[in-house]
Amino acid sequence: MRCLALLATANALQQRYFASTARGCEPYLADELESIGASHVEVGRSGVRFDGDTSIGYKALIHARTATKVLEVLAWRNGVETAADLYNLGRDVPWPDLMDVEGTLRVDATLTGGVAPALAHSHFSSLTLKNAVVDSFRGENQLGRRPSVAKDGCDVPLHLFLDRDRCTLYRSLSSESLHKRGYRARTSHRAALRPTVAAAMLYGARWPQRSMRGEALCDPMCGSGTFLIEAALMARHVAPGLQRAEGEGFACERWKDFDADAWREVIREAKAQVLDACPATIMGADAHAGAAGLARDGVANAGVDNDVTIEVADCLAWSPSHKPSVVISNPPWDGRLEGADAAWTALRSFLKREAGGGVAHLLTGNMPVTRNLMMRASKKKKLATGGVDLRCLTYEIRGGDVDSAPQIARKDVPLWHAPPRSSYEKLTVVVLKEKLRARSLKVSGRKAELVDRLLEADARVLEGV
Repeated sequence: MRCLALLATANALQQRYFASTARGCEPYLADELESIGASHVEVGRSGVRFDGDTSIGYKALIHARTATKVLEVLAWRNGVETAADLYNLGRDVPWPDLMDVEGTLRVDATLTGGVAPALAHSHFSSLTLKNAVVDSFRGENQLGRRPSVAKDGCDVPLHLFLDRDRCTLYRSLSSESLHKRGYRARTSHRAALRPTVAAAMLYGARWPQRSMRGEALCDPMCGSGTFLIEAALMARHVAPGLQRAEGEGFACERWKDFDADAWREVIREAKAQVLDACPATIMGADAHAGAAGLARDGVANAGVDNDVTIEVADCLAWSPSHKPSVVISNPPWDGRLEGADAAWTALRSFLKREAGGGVAHLLTGNMPVTRNLMMRASKKKKLATGGVDLRCLTYEIRGGDVDSAPQIARKDVPLWHAPPRSSYEKLTVVVLKEKLRARSLKVSGRKAELVDRLLEADARVLEGV
């Protein structure tokens, strides 16, 4: 049995939406959507379905901290098995009512298992739908004018989802992913965390409630400062989409059925919620001056430079100005930076020394490295972003514990500058020789000898030789 449903788009009383997010973040996104008044909220895989009017869609775009995209359902149909079926679905949408003939579009396709062989290639399916859109305009005018395709910054980003013989067509309210808040410079830390994942971890730490009680939060290995910035925005009730709304804007603002009055009201309400000052204390540090500089730039760009303090300091020696009740961090875990074992050992020292009685929320993609904390996690939550499986670990930090973990005496030397043997042993002989050449050291010998030579060089650095 075949069925077709085309949903009204212009100022609809009720519309169907789908907000995407990283796997594991769906419950937090559902809570966000319910808080803005969305109805029929249903948690799915890597996203949440919900209903609402045009204003609810705009609110989701501006307020949802964990969403990567907000998609509006344009049409769906069962029994889509051939290119003709897909083309006809596209032609049934009143495109001239939705976008200008001089506008730009992009079509992305996602296919799941069981899709008919004729549509099993995502590029072909995308091209078929694109042809249906442009042909709709060619039939409406005598000059053969049609929209053009733009990969970046297009006016109407379309998303085609094929699950067996069921096809759903969406248009995204934003051309760019919502994790691009607008405060991050083009040059960022190579291990920078997506703000959407950082926001999910902050929700898991109950930071909105804790911040209103005036508690202190810190990140002793802050990198480019994503946790700190998102914590400040959250504490001050600054909607994550406000900066982009006032800057480059969103794709939906260029649609023919864009409701300018509803949009202005959503923006006005979002601005009215912002607190003048942060009720909490937010602190960060990083041993690398370059990373700390990136963090300060991001803090300034986000407009929270009066709410966040950042220092250049190794966590082995750093003492925050206020005792933190919440420690949240994304320490090195080898997939991103070298020296993960030593970094987590240093973090243990910091937690025991500076955060007794508090709670730590730590992210890792390498569970074995967490053994260096010598602590048992009270909670473990799975997350996935960028194709990497991660774990968000919660640790209750007992006060008064004596840190028995080995430490390096020179506290002014960043601890993770000395990678453990396991990090070097994972490298190829070619890479090991490149590292030795960079230090003007002998490059001949077996792999074990090359590793020993690098470790000896590290030891001389740590000893100040």
